[in-house]
Amino acid sequence: MRRFILHSVLFLATFFVVDKMFYFFLHHAPTLEYDTRLEQILEGKMNKELLILGSSRGANNILAGQIESKTRHSTYNLSYPGSDVRFHYFVLKSVLKYNKKPKMVVLTIDNPHEFVNEKTLNFRFDRLYPLAKYNYITQELIRQKEKNVLSWVFCLARLNRSNFSVSKVAIPLDGKIDAWGSMPFYNRKASFIGKKNSVQLYNRSLENTEKLTAFKALQQLCLKNKIQIVYVFPPSYGAFDKQFYKRFLKMVPAHDVMVYNTLNTIYQKEASFHDESHLQQKAAQVFTNEISTFIQNKITSNEKNRFDSATQKL
Repeated sequence: MRRFILHSVLFLATFFVVDKMFYFFLHHAPTLEYDTRLEQILEGKMNKELLILGSSRGANNILAGQIESKTRHSTYNLSYPGSDVRFHYFVLKSVLKYNKKPKMVVLTIDNPHEFVNEKTLNFRFDRLYPLAKYNYITQELIRQKEKNVLSWVFCLARLNRSNFSVSKVAIPLDGKIDAWGSMPFYNRKASFIGKKNSVQLYNRSLENTEKLTAFKALQQLCLKNKIQIVYVFPPSYGAFDKQFYKRFLKMVPAHDVMVYNTLNTIYQKEASFHDESHLQQKAAQVFTNEISTFIQNKITSNEKNRFDSATQKL
């Protein structure tokens, strides 16, 4: 019995020492990443006045630097291709935990897939795995049952297969992250060739409860922290789903919703699109200018309301 106990203790001690050797991979993983935006959030380096949240429609179609130039408010794009509203909520929650709160959040809406299960829109766990050395990230992975409680004790339990890579993540040829976090499409040899698909009947029964909950939680988080939200519907080469739009307007104040200028012929040209949902850089500039004007009008209106309120108190 004594020998068994001795061997058990020796085994555990050896395992513990070997496990700590994996700390190299855990610590080294973030240095290999091309997209460092989430780590900047965790390090408290995301103190901006305007933040853009969304999927690739926000990342590729909205140019944060252009908004900053026009509004004179520091702006950054925290949109992630392939992400859904649950991830957008997580990003904003993380920003508020480690950084100064923004004045405004621009939330890009995926029409009509915002609240339904869509295979191209998910919680981006792959953005969390390289940052597992942070307890905050590990806590989130455990909460979402991507990791178990052993992650609090063992380095190996925190690691994902991707963490064992020793090569830097390749920089994309197009859609690179610029200095403001946006990912504009600059180059394309051939024009996008698509067709106008008909809109199917929007079915509310298909809505995902978790996504609806995350959306409401994001709204409450902004309300609690006195952050204004602007909801943006980007252009698409496909047909605009008016039924989803009407459903969405029942959930938010209509004056906070901005829809692209459907009368602008630039959004009807194939050459303006990288693919059905994403604009080429020149068209993205036009769309971003529309957003900038909408935001500037919002800021001006808020300042006027504050001035009128102060005057009445006098």
